[in-house]
Amino acid sequence: MTIKLASPAVRRLKTLAALTLFAAAAPASLGAQRQNAPGMTPSGPIIQAAGQSVEVLDPTFKAPDGHVFKAVYVIDRADTAGVNQQLTTIARFLNLHVRNGIPRERLHAAAVVHGTGWMSLLSDSAFGARYGGKANPSKRLVEELLANGVQLVFCGQTAAVRGVKREELLPGVQLAVSAMTAFNVFQAQGYQYNPW
Repeated sequence: MTIKLASPAVRRLKTLAALTLFAAAAPASLGAQRQNAPGMTPSGPIIQAAGQSVEVLDPTFKAPDGHVFKAVYVIDRADTAGVNQQLTTIARFLNLHVRNGIPRERLHAAAVVHGTGWMSLLSDSAFGARYGGKANPSKRLVEELLANGVQLVFCGQTAAVRGVKREELLPGVQLAVSAMTAFNVFQAQGYQYNPW
């Protein structure tokens, strides 16, 4: 009896298919684990609209005394169905550090918005005009981030291409010449890119 083994190309395809299925299933299972973790709070103490976190007791890696956190995020995705998950990361950044003893005045966050992330910055009326009368699901979070000193800077190039007018943006959102401009300035000011 002869056993035929799959060719290397077929084995690679099978491995790729298995990895793709795993990756597709992973976000849902990881999200469920994150929400059910012991001590997990859905929001607060700074941002109430989002930003779940836990208190970590006696961490072995600690920020140096007096360390000032300056994080810049890139917001380049959104959808019309729910709160922008990239923006919730900024809420988590603030909440988890304060929950774990970092003074609020040592936390600084900014976001450069381009791609499809722009829809999260719209007023309810502007959002509704584009998306069937719906209210902007990210409005409360955007307003709370702005009220807590987070700089949200919209790419002027994206605004021009997408036909977004300044008066359609939520109050407090800044407009830059481009996302590249804003990102460069934030980095020159000591902000570190935080990819998650």
